[in-house]
Amino acid sequence: MKIADRLELEDFLRKNNLKPSRALGQNFLVDSEVLAKIVATGELKNSDEVVEIGAGLGALTRELSTRVKKVSALEFDRNIFPALQENLKKYKNIELKNIDVRKFTLPSSNYKLVANIPYYLTSPILRKFFTESSNPPQLAVLLVQKEVAEKICDSKKLSVLALEVRIFARPEIVAIVKPESFLPPPKVNSAILKISLNKNPVIARADIPDFFKIVHAGFHSPRKKIRGSFASGLPFPKEVAHEILEKAEVDSNLRAEDLAISDWQKILTAFREFF
Repeated sequence: MKIADRLELEDFLRKNNLKPSRALGQNFLVDSEVLAKIVATGELKNSDEVVEIGAGLGALTRELSTRVKKVSALEFDRNIFPALQENLKKYKNIELKNIDVRKFTLPSSNYKLVANIPYYLTSPILRKFFTESSNPPQLAVLLVQKEVAEKICDSKKLSVLALEVRIFARPEIVAIVKPESFLPPPKVNSAILKISLNKNPVIARADIPDFFKIVHAGFHSPRKKIRGSFASGLPFPKEVAHEILEKAEVDSNLRAEDLAISDWQKILTAFREFF
């Protein structure tokens, strides 16, 4: 069965009394061209190990397994998991896990992340695999909401999510995907987002807790100028917050989104001089 074919998928779901879960953000990919582009973007080799999130009924999983050494495919939905097992039972290099990605233990060896992810989990997934992990993926190819992909890739207006990715990796939008490429179609356009790991992260792993303590303080009141948001987001007098910005030589009239990564680095250095 061609799981990526709309008519065949609709027939399969009907015969097996299954339907996509809105609560779990399930939008099954039914576009073979998009599927092929995701796989091609992964630059897959037969020695690769791949983690896939939200395997669904196995359309992408199957394509991955024919190209790599091993696929660890995660699917949280207990209702469709038996069908996923049945669809992929002949593929011996696939390890299926009925688990929430937030409870998944990341591989200790090199791996790639390739997935059509539930859009409501985009931030937790990126945080888990990049910000919080000591072993991030060498390459990630994710099908995400177009607006979110654009925010991550915007180098002029840096959101917290963009910073969580960009201090470790280089993001780029490979293609825009229309709603009709899914079953059911989402209400928004999607994008194939490629995230390539940097050899050396901009911020050392040991500095990450303090770095994001500062970042979250800066975005505490994102519509305020950085001096106001920073002062209200840190647990000490606003005079100290202003001194830190002055020491860092960062324009306190800017908003947090206007700061470059280098500005946050200077704030971190100044912060360390005070504490």
